[in-house]
Amino acid sequence: MVVTSGTIEEDSNFDPEIDVLKLRLALKEGIEKDISVENTISQILVHRSNNQRQALLELYQQHFNVGLCEDIQQVVNDGNFFRTVTALLLKPRNFDAQCLQKAIMDGKEGVISEILCTRSKSELADILQIYEAEFESTVQEDLDNFIDDHWHIYVSIMESPRDTDSSINEDKVSEHTASLIAAEQSKWDITKSPDIVNILTQNNFSHLREVFKRFQKREKGNMEMVESSIRRCCSHKAGLCLVTWVKSIKNVTRLFSELLYQSVTEMVAENSTVIRIIVGRSEIDLTQIKSHYMMQYNKQLQLAVQQKCGNDHAYSNIISSIIKN
Repeated sequence: MVVTSGTIEEDSNFDPEIDVLKLRLALKEGIEKDISVENTISQILVHRSNNQRQALLELYQQHFNVGLCEDIQQVVNDGNFFRTVTALLLKPRNFDAQCLQKAIMDGKEGVISEILCTRSKSELADILQIYEAEFESTVQEDLDNFIDDHWHIYVSIMESPRDTDSSINEDKVSEHTASLIAAEQSKWDITKSPDIVNILTQNNFSHLREVFKRFQKREKGNMEMVESSIRRCCSHKAGLCLVTWVKSIKNVTRLFSELLYQSVTEMVAENSTVIRIIVGRSEIDLTQIKSHYMMQYNKQLQLAVQQKCGNDHAYSNIISSIIKN
């Protein structure tokens, strides 16, 4: 099992009373004297775990009868800094559910794929439960209503066993590899190879990784990987979803590294993706994502973000602080 680690950990000297008073004083001065408070907010929130931030939210509300987010919003611009702060103050799966709902409503299938493909079985179960409670609709219902005919692929991905089992069925590996080769010959046309979605979503990750290895050795002189073959043959959204799924199965931290690279090399930075990944993985595997980024692109992730987003100082600083913790 690969050991991963985030950049944010619990503060062993955590004192919520002191933090709450510091935040209240800074926000009050920000309102009365028009003083910048972003550094104070960042220093406290970035160096506390999510559980500790939840305790701050509760205590702040108890002491001052107002929400911390509401007070912060009165002082800072409603921009990327505030969006980052809001993400930090939400529980991780609530943040995921909100991002997923917005992506479905806006038809942003890259974000839908990212969230549904990269979360663990237990994380996804929590997201689906929170989504239904918060939006009074299920993810499956909203996918059916707002996404094209391939919405069923997302449903199959949601039902995948993922990494809950590590057994490999050797007989099935050969059979599944042959099916993938046949699908490639039909240009990954799901209508001609309907069993492909089931193979990719109804088997555990260890089994599928072995299938992918065999696929890459299918013929002499052709070492193309599954995801590259699908991407080369498919421009439709269903194919792109499967590419994300395969990449997630093979190496999820590498996938996050690629998504961050794409976000900060766009003409205009895709800040919502930067916030979603940096905050969302800050207590899971951001340390490994940083390492992958350096290996893949020969550049520090923190530096890449600063160079792209440096004009927005408060936002750049809080994201950089999360990365370098």
